[in-house]
Amino acid sequence: MTLDTATLFLASVALDFAIAAYFWTLWIGQRDRPIHLWLALSATSATFGCILYMLRQIVPDWIAVWAAQILFIQVFAFLWAAVRLVHGRPRPVRWVLAGSAIWSAACLVPPFFAAEQPRNVVATLLFAAYCFAMCVEMLRARPIPNRWLAAGLLLVLSVVSIGMTAYTAMQSEVVTPLLANQPVAALWLLLYLVIYVVLVLAVTTLELGNEADRQRAAAATDGLTGLPNRRAFRERSERPDVLARGAAVLVLDIDHFKRINDEWGHAGGDDALVRFAAALRGVLAPLRTRAGGAPILARMGGEEFVSLLPGATLKEARRLGEAIRAAIEGDRPAGRPAVTVSIGLAFAGPGEARSMEDLLRSADRALYRAKREGRNRLVEEGAPADDGRAPVALQFA
Repeated sequence: MTLDTATLFLASVALDFAIAAYFWTLWIGQRDRPIHLWLALSATSATFGCILYMLRQIVPDWIAVWAAQILFIQVFAFLWAAVRLVHGRPRPVRWVLAGSAIWSAACLVPPFFAAEQPRNVVATLLFAAYCFAMCVEMLRARPIPNRWLAAGLLLVLSVVSIGMTAYTAMQSEVVTPLLANQPVAALWLLLYLVIYVVLVLAVTTLELGNEADRQRAAAATDGLTGLPNRRAFRERSERPDVLARGAAVLVLDIDHFKRINDEWGHAGGDDALVRFAAALRGVLAPLRTRAGGAPILARMGGEEFVSLLPGATLKEARRLGEAIRAAIEGDRPAGRPAVTVSIGLAFAGPGEARSMEDLLRSADRALYRAKREGRNRLVEEGAPADDGRAPVALQFA
C-alpha cells in the first residue's frame, strides 16, 4: 500500500479551505481579534499553495513553482505572526514577508530558477526557519502543556525540514502530484498537514486562554481608575497567609465628593477619582513593608478606597497614611477640583486573632471619626480624638 499523492493534496486543499473559511468568518464578525486574520491568511495561503503546486508541469513554472512556494512560505510566516500575537509581541511586516522576499530574489537568478534541487533546498530552509522561530516563541513563554507540545512539533518539523533539504539536494525527481504517485512527497505533505492542524489548534487554544485571562482581569478591575475592585481585594486579602505576620488596613474616602460632583459635574468627579487613584499608586507602588509585603490597593466603590499593608508595623502604617494624605492635599492643579482625604487606620499585630472583616470594620469606624473631627486627617482605631496629625516624610525603617 502506497500513499496517494494526488488524494493527499486534494484532502489538504479541502481541510485548509475549511480552516480558512472558519477563521475568515470569525474575523469578519470580530474585526478587533487580529488573531483570526493571521490564521485565516495562513490557511488561505495553504489552500492556494496546494492548488498551484498540484498543477506542476501543467501550468508555467512561475505559477506552479514560484507562486506556490511563496504561498507555502507564507503559511508559516503568517502562523509565526499569530504565535507572536498570542504572546503579546510585535509582528513586524518585514519579517512576515522576509521569506517570500528571499525566495523571489533567488528566483530572479535564471540558473537557480531552472535547477530543481537548489530551489527545493532554499524553500525547505525557509520553512524550517519560520518553524524554528515559532518553536523559540513557544519556549520563551510561560510553560504549559499545549505550548510544549506545539514547540516539540515545531522542532520536529524544523529537523525534518532540514533533513528534507539534504534529501532533495540529492534528488532530480520533479514532484508532480497529478501525474505521478510519489510516496516520499506524499509522506512529507502528510507530516506537514498533521503538524499544521495541531499548531492551528494550539494557537487557538492559547488565544482562548488569553481571552479568559483578559475577562478575569476585567472582572477584577475598576473600569474608571484601573485599580483592583472590591471583589479582587476580597480575593487577595482573605488568603490565610496575609494576616499571619500582622497587617494594617487604611480605608480612604475623598472628602466632600458630592460637592465636587455638584460643582464640577460628573466629569469633574471622575477626574478627581482618577487623580486620587494615581496619587495612591504613586505613593504605594514602590513600597514594601519591613516584613516584605507589598501593599494591596483597591477601589471599594464610589469615592472609597482601601489599602492593606501585609506585615506592616503600626509606625509604618501611620507614616504611609500621612504620606498619602499629604500627597492628596498637595495635588491642586489649576482649573480642576481640589481634593482632600480622610483615612481610617486599623492594625493587627503578628499572631492577633483578627479577621480581615474585623479590621475593615475598625478602619471604617476610624474613618467616620476622621470625618466628624474635620476631615483631611488620619485617625487610628481606639485613638483619642485630636485635630489630625501633621504630615511626615515616608521613610520606612
